[in-house]
Amino acid sequence: MSSNNPTIQDSPDELLRAIFATLTPGDLAECALVCKVWSSTARGRLYEHIDVRKAPNIMTHATRSAILCHTLNTNPALRSIVRSLCVISHFPSTILPEARAIFLHYAAIPSITSFTDIIPHLRKIEQVSFHTNVSLPPSDHLHVLQALGSLPLLRHLRYFAAFSGSTRRPSQLLQILNSLPPQRGSRPQLLTLDVRNITELGGFRASLEDLEWAFHPRSPLDFTHLRALTVSTYRAAKYVMREVSGTLESLTFTSASRILGDTESQPPITLPVLQRLSFPSETIDVSLIANIHCPRLECITLIWQTVTDLDPEFMNELESPLFLIDRCITNRSNYPNLKDVIVSSQAGGEQPGISRLNKMLPRCTGRGINFEFAEFQERDIEHELDFP
Repeated sequence: MSSNNPTIQDSPDELLRAIFATLTPGDLAECALVCKVWSSTARGRLYEHIDVRKAPNIMTHATRSAILCHTLNTNPALRSIVRSLCVISHFPSTILPEARAIFLHYAAIPSITSFTDIIPHLRKIEQVSFHTNVSLPPSDHLHVLQALGSLPLLRHLRYFAAFSGSTRRPSQLLQILNSLPPQRGSRPQLLTLDVRNITELGGFRASLEDLEWAFHPRSPLDFTHLRALTVSTYRAAKYVMREVSGTLESLTFTSASRILGDTESQPPITLPVLQRLSFPSETIDVSLIANIHCPRLECITLIWQTVTDLDPEFMNELESPLFLIDRCITNRSNYPNLKDVIVSSQAGGEQPGISRLNKMLPRCTGRGINFEFAEFQERDIEHELDFP
C-alpha cells in the first residue's frame, strides 16, 4: 500500500486506542474482527477493564460471566491483558497476572473456592470487592480473609458476607484468631474498608459481626492506616473509629434503620482529621452526629430515601429530620470548619429546589455553609484508581 494513500488501518496505536476508548464492548468486539491490526488494539481495550454489568443485556450477567471465565481460563494471551475484572456468580480458575482490581458479586460456593484458591497468586491486586449471599461459618470467613491477607498491595476492600448460625458475643471469629499462631511477616495495609450489614431471612446480621476482630494482632489484615470507612451501625464502627481516629478522613453510615446502635451508651468520639461524614436521614437521631466531634469536618452528606422525606408538608418541624440536623450541624464547637451540606436522594421524580431547601435548613445557610441538592451516587473506588 502506498504511503501516499494512508487508511484507517495505518493509524498509530495511540490514535486507535483513543478512538476505541469511546466505544461500547459490543462495538469493540466488532472492531476486533476487522483486521489483525485492529484486533490487537481492540481486544486489549475490550479485556483490559471487564465489567459484565455494563455489557448489553442479551443474556444474564451470570451467564455472561460463565462464558467470560471459560474464555480467560483457556486463553493465556487474554489473561495477561486484564487489569480489572467484575464478574457475577463465577470466577476464573487461572491466574490473571496483571490484575489490579477484582470484583466478585453474588458468589456461589464453587466460585468462592476458586476465589480463595487464586487470590493469593494475584500479587498486583490493589482492590477487592467480595459479595456473597451464602452464609459462611467463621472458619470460611477466616479462610477468605487469610487469602486477602496474602496480597501485599491490597489497599481497598469491600466485604459482604453473612455469618451462618446465630450471632454470638464474643465473635466466633475472634475466638478463632485467639487460637492462631502469631502473625509472621507484613500484612497488607488497608486504606479503605466497606463492611455493611446485609439482610438475610428478614433479619440483620453484621457481615463480620461488628469489627472487634479487626485490630486483633493475629488478624490477616492491617487496618491501622485506614482513611475511609463505610459501615452500617455505630456499634460496628466504634471499634474502628477509636483505633484509627488519627487517620480516618471519610465515614459513611448506610443502614438507616440500624444506624445508631448504642450511641447513647458510648462516650463521645473525636475524629481530628475527618473531612467527610455521610449518613441516611430515615429515623435519624441527633445523638449520632452529636456523639462524634470532628473539628476539621468540611462536608456532611444527608442521604434521603424518598422525596416525601424532603417535603415539609409531611413533617412536623420540631420532629423532622431536617430540623434536628439543622440544629445539630450548626453547633460550632462540633463542626467549626463545616463548608458544605449536601442533601442527596436515592429517589427519582421531581426534586425540591435549592431555595426551598434553604428555607428548610435556615441555620445552616445562616452560617454561610454552601448548601446543595444532588442525586445520590455511592462512592465507587474502582473509578478512582489509576491503572497504569
